[in-house]
Amino acid sequence: MYQNLNQKQACVFYAIRDWCIQRVCGLNPDPFLFYINGGAGTGKSHLIKCIHSEASKILSRLPANAEEADISNPTVLLTSFTGTAAFSISGSTLHSLLKLPRSLKPPIQGLGNQLDEVRSELINAEIIVIDEISMVSKPLFAYVDARLKQIKGTQRPFGGMSVLAVGDFYQLPPVRQSKPLCVYDPEQIDLWQEHFQMITLTEIMRQKDDVAFAEMLNRIRVKEKTDELSQCDRDLLSQAVTAPEECPIEVLHIYATNKNVESHNTDTLKKLHSNIIIINADDFQKDKCTGRMARRDKPFTGGRNDLPDTLNVAEGARVMLTRNLDTLNGLVNGAFGILVKVVRSENDGQIIKLGLRIDNRQPMRHNRNANAASDDLVYIERAEESLKFKGAVRRQFPVKLAFACTIHKTQGLTTQTAVVSMKNIFEPGMAYVALSRVTSLSGLYLQDLDEKKIYANPEVTAALQTMRQASVEEMMPLLQVRETASRPDTFTLIHHNTEGLPSHISDIKSHHEMCLADVLCLTESHLQGSFVADSLHLDGYTMFKRNRHVSYTNFPHMASRSGGGVVVYLRNHFQVQVKQYMHNVTDLEFLVLKVQAPFPALIAVVYRPPDLHTVLQFDTIHAKPGKSFRFT
Repeated sequence: MYQNLNQKQACVFYAIRDWCIQRVCGLNPDPFLFYINGGAGTGKSHLIKCIHSEASKILSRLPANAEEADISNPTVLLTSFTGTAAFSISGSTLHSLLKLPRSLKPPIQGLGNQLDEVRSELINAEIIVIDEISMVSKPLFAYVDARLKQIKGTQRPFGGMSVLAVGDFYQLPPVRQSKPLCVYDPEQIDLWQEHFQMITLTEIMRQKDDVAFAEMLNRIRVKEKTDELSQCDRDLLSQAVTAPEECPIEVLHIYATNKNVESHNTDTLKKLHSNIIIINADDFQKDKCTGRMARRDKPFTGGRNDLPDTLNVAEGARVMLTRNLDTLNGLVNGAFGILVKVVRSENDGQIIKLGLRIDNRQPMRHNRNANAASDDLVYIERAEESLKFKGAVRRQFPVKLAFACTIHKTQGLTTQTAVVSMKNIFEPGMAYVALSRVTSLSGLYLQDLDEKKIYANPEVTAALQTMRQASVEEMMPLLQVRETASRPDTFTLIHHNTEGLPSHISDIKSHHEMCLADVLCLTESHLQGSFVADSLHLDGYTMFKRNRHVSYTNFPHMASRSGGGVVVYLRNHFQVQVKQYMHNVTDLEFLVLKVQAPFPALIAVVYRPPDLHTVLQFDTIHAKPGKSFRFT
């Protein structure tokens, strides 16, 4: 997993890894508050998964976690605002994790009787990751800060936890919120400017096979409203322009407004399906005479955010979930699928379940209820919610047609193909989000091209330009002296404990610093026998090794133990003599190379197992003057 990290991602990864190690060693480093900034496809989600895996492994060794607390409780919390984004990183929504209320209006509500329960669940937590941070409003962010302070019992920012906020503020802001989180608003609590430092990812990972398209996305991401598209970008987008009648009907259509979406869904349902099923909501209201809940003959006219008054669907139609039913298993608001089966009651013929085949569905992680079925379908029942009318309750299936959806709904989505209409785009970032949903230009069908609709939010540009930058490049010091390290008068040596060379040779080959070494000295190679697999050879290097079993004379029990061993990789242009044996040196896992050209030197790599108590003595080795040595 770590092998695919690019250079900047690796610097972030190792910076956070180093913080975790310091925390475990009792050095009490200050919490980090980082914002990972990057356009669509720069590998933000992959970086989150790598950091979560490594940080969780290291932080589980904290004394409190190892001795006092339940080690099953997480040390790194993965969260997002939406269920779709949370599922993509195997996390939870902020609301569900921190037990946040639906209304975020002040004053901030405490946890009350739930405090002890939530505190016990999050007692081990050291880091919280918030993905798709651009969708988090200022009131929600303030609630997260207050809730963590309450849970951790301290008034330090975010309860003293480290925060990794990830996302792209050039995408769409929170719905119905005036300003993005990164833009200062004197009327709102500001937790961003004072605390957070920014790290920007620039290398496109998603569209590597379509470099021109990726570069264009990066340019339109920051394009100002007064700027014109370059002729190159105009020509590129023109290649994707497609007449409506030539667009494949089965491909997801993306529009700016709900009105356009509903029109397309209705028309497509009629074109593709003749057996349309009408599902009315079951609305109940208290009877004034009996005081009991009675079903209405006709549903109320609900609001846009309510479960639908009436569903027009068909078996085989594309649909989307509109509520978070089971975030852990991907049954989340915004999940796409096909309505395969309509289940009716044997008694009265009422529709009681819908069988869906969810797109890209993974095997259920926890089969907690009857949602999972043996026929690979997910069966959902009617959800129950209160309506704005006094005492009214609605029961309806939380789905809607999804031959098309809005640009807002696609944020966080990646798809191979899509039809994108730029008609009625009404705010900055919408065009960029819509165009960047596809992985390549060949998968884009573009309608209503209007370059005036392609522009970024100038407030976001100004805010990001003034943000403090986090320096993580020092985590890979050789990259900062690349020119020096490659000079002919510089000798670069790296030592690394591999904890098993066969298991980590791919990591070494893809490491951004190790490829700069003239000499790689590796301990705990865990090799056996004389045979060396081709996969263990590095291009441009000669390999020398000494296994554990040939290293001990007076300790046969050590020679028979697995593990240990040393390996040296030396650039091919070096001429060396291997010193297999050293005078008076026995029972030691070592390898000595006498360099003869291009300059004289002696290279020794030694590994001593922690439980082998021997005293090592070496004569002082003097390097001849006139040569620069760099050791790391």
